[in-house]
Amino acid sequence: MAISYNVPITFGRNGTAKGLNCTGIDFSEDGAQSWTSAAVAEMDIQLPPARQDVFVQIEASPFLVPELVPVQQVFVFLGGLFVGFYMLRGHDVKTLPIARNVIAARPGRMCFVLPNATSPSASYLSEDMRELGIYLNAIVFKTAG
Repeated sequence: MAISYNVPITFGRNGTAKGLNCTGIDFSEDGAQSWTSAAVAEMDIQLPPARQDVFVQIEASPFLVPELVPVQQVFVFLGGLFVGFYMLRGHDVKTLPIARNVIAARPGRMCFVLPNATSPSASYLSEDMRELGIYLNAIVFKTAG
């Protein structure tokens, strides 16, 4: 599925991300968000060639456990190339620049590496075995100008 610039990729049971061959993202919950459910979450991304600078905007909330997981570290890769890193301590919108040469007209994978992802069951919070990292609201590939 081709993705357009400046159009949000949405999440949740009815989100557009379901059509992006995702792994490590759980679409079973109602609402407009989806949990990453593994330490690595991926989706297919196919963008048109970039004629100007491109940014990826990620809106998400972290899975935190007081005194055990105070922050979620998020590493972002596109087509196997490092795009950026940030730490998420609460709901936020993060914007990362993407070099134009990283964007190819062929499909690639967008990858979130979440080394602090943990299951609520490991923290004795519930019986949920998913390795929760971030609760994704939307991802938008934006063009400058």
